[in-house]
Amino acid sequence: MATTTQWDKKDLVKLFEVLIEKDSSLTSCNAFRDLLTRNENLFANQLTREANGNIAYRSVDFDCLEVSDEDFWERMNVTRYRDLIEDNAAIAMFKMAEKLKLVS
Repeated sequence: MATTTQWDKKDLVKLFEVLIEKDSSLTSCNAFRDLLTRNENLFANQLTREANGNIAYRSVDFDCLEVSDEDFWERMNVTRYRDLIEDNAAIAMFKMAEKLKLVS
């Protein structure tokens, strides 16, 4: 009798992180995606976004209070995830502005 292993979302995100960091095309491969239902594809998209975000932030994980402005921007400029980090920062700033009722 075969046993079934349950993976939680955290484990799946870590798996997607490894695949993405190894430049695997599996997560976006049509042959793989065609095997998934619509909901499974949406979930795979969510896993991909979260994995990319984790990888992006790890790529610039340092104490920004202990570096000069020049060093800070140099670290930002060399990561291949700069656009994602900037987009996430802009979204976070806008959400904070909404909370503070600075925008409507």
